[in-house]
Amino acid sequence: MTPKEFATKWFSAIDAKNYDALKSMLSSSHRFSNPATPQPLGVDEHIGMIQGMMGAFTGAHTIEQLISEGEWVVCRGRWSGKHTGEFQGIPATGKPVDFTITDIMHVVDGKLVEEFMEWNAMTLMTQIGAVPQLA
Repeated sequence: MTPKEFATKWFSAIDAKNYDALKSMLSSSHRFSNPATPQPLGVDEHIGMIQGMMGAFTGAHTIEQLISEGEWVVCRGRWSGKHTGEFQGIPATGKPVDFTITDIMHVVDGKLVEEFMEWNAMTLMTQIGAVPQLA
């Protein structure tokens, strides 16, 4: 499987809430870096974070661009959905959400070893009413 194919399969498994498939796609030494946590997450923490997000929101990823070189793939896309469950202490609002993501993935022998994700948390928090909209 190419890194581009891996990325497509990864986001499809997230959207399907197939946590067993996700866990099987991670290297035992996997590290996930993102703006929401001060330290990179390991396998179980990463799966837990995905479960938390998917429990608080319904929706899906849209991959807009994949760029690959060797064992690395970069995904530029967005996540669109609705706030349907508690998120970081904020009760479900039913509001639509749409934010951009950039994900850099290091895939070795069909397993995700490293992942560096940037996502627009401020946009998300503004859309669910946790942060006032900027003028």
